[in-house]
Amino acid sequence: MKSLSVTKDLDGLSGIVQLNIDDIAFLEFDSRSGKIFIHTIEDRIFYTVGSLKYWTMVLNNTGYRFFVADRNNAVHIDKIVEMNGLLKVAYFQTNRTNASKHCTMSKS
Repeated sequence: MKSLSVTKDLDGLSGIVQLNIDDIAFLEFDSRSGKIFIHTIEDRIFYTVGSLKYWTMVLNNTGYRFFVADRNNAVHIDKIVEMNGLLKVAYFQTNRTNASKHCTMSKS
């Protein structure tokens, strides 16, 4: 199991925890905080620093398949279960609801 050192809260008050890379659905760069939000399949969010381009390259060079979907998101390709080409959205759960985890993309 490969993991990332991340925090559970934006300010790092919870300290460092380990996150299994296989649990990641997508990465989102938040320009207001300047941090990377790491969204999991289980609908949790973790945080780290760096750029989206950097983390995409690092994860790909570790054997995973991430793709920069737009200027703020990088998607874990192997976790996509459905794509809506019209709305340009990737979904990570088979039984979708309005609250289901999804990621926007700039191209279909």
